[in-house]
Amino acid sequence: MSTSFDPAAHSRAQGARVRRNLFRWTAFVAALGLVHVATIAWPTLSDWGVVPLTLAGLVGLLSAPLLHADWGHLFSNALGLVVLGTLVGSVYPHSASRIVLAVWVGAGVFTWFIGRPSNHLGASGLVHGLFFALFTLALLRRDRPAVVAAMIAMML
Repeated sequence: MSTSFDPAAHSRAQGARVRRNLFRWTAFVAALGLVHVATIAWPTLSDWGVVPLTLAGLVGLLSAPLLHADWGHLFSNALGLVVLGTLVGSVYPHSASRIVLAVWVGAGVFTWFIGRPSNHLGASGLVHGLFFALFTLALLRRDRPAVVAAMIAMML
């Protein structure tokens, strides 16, 4: 049984996957902008961050990456989310949702356990976790797409 590999079809499929993930992560960042507008209108939403070692602070495990202190804070996370999220979704399409979920919750749990006693907001943990995932998976897999994604992430 012979299977033929069509490089042009593979390239088109990969390009479509990159465009789809770029759109998804750009839409996510736009949604973060809308959430930030909501926090301006309702400032008490900012209380839903991670507050270490408190029962009420556990709500932030899910909500903290959606909340940002100001526009500068949001913009500083935006580029990393779009680029790293697109890379994760494009290189690891079958496990990207599990990676993002693990990083999202893992960063919150980590902050809840070791963070300073204050209200922690923002998607910085998600950005750093996506970078760590790309870098670690490149070391483990050692295939061309994984290594290229990690190199792009490192240049970012």
